[in-house]
Amino acid sequence: MYMAVTLVIIGLVHFRTTSTALADSSPDEKTGVFTAYTAEVAQTDSTPTITASNQTVQRGFIANNCLPFGTKIKVNGSIYEVQDRMHDRYGCDKFDIYMVDYSEAVNFGIQPLKYEII
Repeated sequence: MYMAVTLVIIGLVHFRTTSTALADSSPDEKTGVFTAYTAEVAQTDSTPTITASNQTVQRGFIANNCLPFGTKIKVNGSIYEVQDRMHDRYGCDKFDIYMVDYSEAVNFGIQPLKYEII
């Protein structure tokens, strides 16, 4: 009986935590791994200021290997537009935000973040 009561309590706690987590996120939200890059040959290719979509890099651009160019996503209240690609080894859940300042990009690091396609 003690074991059954314990399992019921554990089940209720798990249900409550799962329900709360689901209520806090939008059904359209996904989680991705976000990094940052700057327009330097060492981080890109021999044309660091030109994106894969043939645009000049600018704030608000983001790289992703699966979303079509022009797709807009919302991350932490900011909107980014997919205009660049990354190395083939990165999958669909990886994003690289363009930043002007190298130290800002380094400080951004690697972050798992929720995003929404808008």
